Amino acid sequence: MDVGSILLGFLMYRSMTGYELRKFFSISFSFFSGLSYGSIYPALGKMEKAGLITMRLEVRDGSPNRKVYTITGAGRKAFLAALRTPLPVERHKNAFLVRLFFFAHLSRQERLEVATGYLNSIREAQKDLESARPRIEAHADRHQLLCFQFGVDTCRDLVRNISAVVRALEDEETGSKP
Repeated sequence: MDVGSILLGFLMYRSMTGYELRKFFSISFSFFSGLSYGSIYPALGKMEKAGLITMRLEVRDGSPNRKVYTITGAGRKAFLAALRTPLPVERHKNAFLVRLFFFAHLSRQERLEVATGYLNSIREAQKDLESARPRIEAHADRHQLLCFQFGVDTCRDLVRNISAVVRALEDEETGSKP
């Protein structure tokens, strides 16, 4: 789903400010999506122009005004149509696999450094996921929990697979090709 469809999905639950949408996006999709915060506000503007959402300015004394976004009937229809669209088979991009393919051009030490560095960053992401578990479990519905667990399992499998690559690289003889 594109960022607009994801935002419409959040607005299916209730009206929200841009800040709240960013927060929901961060908690729900930052680990599993390549979408960025920077794409949220332009998408909101486009969806408002298209009549999929409305924006109400909430004037507040003593604090900044807030823009509150609400999904329209057309937005609900567009979201449900996006949700019902058949899923294509995705070709996953993985920068590590592209580099691994060409590791023969690096020294054994360089190969280990790159692979171990990537493994450590994935382990950090895994820790971040686990630290988010209590918040997610406290607020998520059954399907959101399934999504979260799928992401956790995917991260765990990635750690297992990269660990196997690191072990194979460690077993290489100095200067030999993989």
